[in-house]
Amino acid sequence: MDNFSPGFLKQRGFTLVELMITVAILAVLATIAIPAYQNYINRANQSDAIIGLKAAQMAQEQFYSENNRYANTIGILPGFSNSGAANTYVKGDYTLKVISVNTTPAFIIAATWIDNGKGINDRWTISNTNINPVCDTSVPGIKGYSVFSWLFD
Repeated sequence: MDNFSPGFLKQRGFTLVELMITVAILAVLATIAIPAYQNYINRANQSDAIIGLKAAQMAQEQFYSENNRYANTIGILPGFSNSGAANTYVKGDYTLKVISVNTTPAFIIAATWIDNGKGINDRWTISNTNINPVCDTSVPGIKGYSVFSWLFD
């Protein structure tokens, strides 16, 4: 038999069109998956800020019950005394700091993302009147991933 008869023609490999379709499908999936994964990682990192802020809020209330005033630095709060500087405490990728203590019994504590050249700005605050951390969108470039919308809403 002749090697060129129809019974001997077998397709080997992929055509260029099939390969281009496969690459296009992978590109669309990557376009959707990579930002979703980065958002997931950022929300997971924010748990450090949330946990630190809630612990600092409870420590402020404990400090208030013992001293009849709120602490003006985070370093004197119970559980936060091992910070290197008097008014900063590092929790994961966030730096916690008491940013406001009023003469009236009130405080505000902020957790700010440690940038490290990543170009990400993220800041959360908690106070004596607001028991849930709030994303501070007044700072330009804040991402504001909604941790509390998927946790508590």
